[in-house]
Amino acid sequence: MTVSNARVHVSEGAVRAEVRRPVVHLVEYSRYPRHDPSEDRRVAYTQDRSESGLGLDLNEVVEPGELLRITLRDIDGEVDTDGLARVVWCRPGESGRARAGLAMLRENGEKPMIRVRNANDAVPLRAPFAGSN
Repeated sequence: MTVSNARVHVSEGAVRAEVRRPVVHLVEYSRYPRHDPSEDRRVAYTQDRSESGLGLDLNEVVEPGELLRITLRDIDGEVDTDGLARVVWCRPGESGRARAGLAMLRENGEKPMIRVRNANDAVPLRAPFAGSN
């Protein structure tokens, strides 16, 4: 895939640096990090795709700034893209669904993101296990 340097004009006077291609992929996603290990992954579909992001059709509203762990599958069910994305915008759509724009942060084999604590963050102390000295 190559990135075009041409600017593409979109509605409301905004200028998009990359061309969006209409393409449909099955997307499995979950919030990142998961707060509950039993939280299931959800399913969405791409509406379009650019070099750095995705337009999704989802069955729920997601909040701008949220991180999503996503896996895109091709028509044969093989993993096309696996990574981390940030929700840029989200709007309610038709029939209770939502449309969202995501910016890809990490993809396929790049160094995974890690959570970093500030030096001033308090680290809670754990109580010793029962029976330990």
